[in-house]
Amino acid sequence: MKHIRYISYGPLKTGGYRHETLLYNSVVQFYRNIDQVNAETIRRPRLFESFFSHLDLLLWGFLKSNADINIVPARLAIPAILRNYFNRSEVWIVLHNHDPNDGKSSSLNHYLNRLFNLLKKRSDSRFKIIAVSPYWVNYFQNQLGLPNVHLFPNLFDTEIYKPYQQNEKYPWIHLGQFSSKNDPDILRLAGALTADGYYCYFSTLDPDKAMSHNGKFEVICFHGFEDYLEQMSRSCCTLALTQINEGWNRVAHESILVGTPVIGYNKGGLGDLMKASGSVVVRDIDEAYLAIKESLWVLPEIEFNSKYDQSSGINYIANI
Repeated sequence: MKHIRYISYGPLKTGGYRHETLLYNSVVQFYRNIDQVNAETIRRPRLFESFFSHLDLLLWGFLKSNADINIVPARLAIPAILRNYFNRSEVWIVLHNHDPNDGKSSSLNHYLNRLFNLLKKRSDSRFKIIAVSPYWVNYFQNQLGLPNVHLFPNLFDTEIYKPYQQNEKYPWIHLGQFSSKNDPDILRLAGALTADGYYCYFSTLDPDKAMSHNGKFEVICFHGFEDYLEQMSRSCCTLALTQINEGWNRVAHESILVGTPVIGYNKGGLGDLMKASGSVVVRDIDEAYLAIKESLWVLPEIEFNSKYDQSSGINYIANI
């Protein structure tokens, strides 16, 4: 009997949470083909940020990581490793990205440095790093010198998105997910596009962030996933203009799946996504504006969608 546990936290179903969940499901599917499996997900809501809440989270992670295979995000990795330092259990650590300029707190950067040193010191194949794209596999292996790095990409159930694919597009610009990670100049771009007659909007998972900003753009928290896909499928493009090296980009990938072109930067795993799908890569806001005005739309080849279908998840697990 193989005991597999995914330990997570936070109130929102972000791209990271989605990626970790699919990894967990693929691990469970793989081991069910060879053994009996006891599988479970433990998810803890994120509490207010304080010194004591961080300690409480680490203690909680230590207590819960007692399975044969423990799948954890980076913030729970150290307690999971310490819990399983001298036994045969495995810890699979999902590291979506690591950009020192992405605004993380000094305490979190210190924690991650301790994690990296611990992984180098204990170079044990039981402690695996799971990266979401080739860029990050190379970064963690060659720039940080971390051992046991494996690729598990962001995969999707592509059948869910097919009904939303359509050729009719409106002059709507999906500015991407509303986030501090975006290039600050995207607001200037939104103003220019609105003046040109485009309707500009961000999407968000957080209802507290929904708003209208002086007629230049809206931030929309959609009532349902279907509403989000429907509006994005009718938009003429989605922008992925992040100022940090991204892990991947869930919104950009979903835009491609519903047949809406993406214009974005070559930043981290986002660059891998842009190049793999044949999307429009730009260097700055001004190039993005020209790409929109000149209608430089590029629709991805169907091979991209099939390559990143979730049915291939078990094949990646076989190589980890």
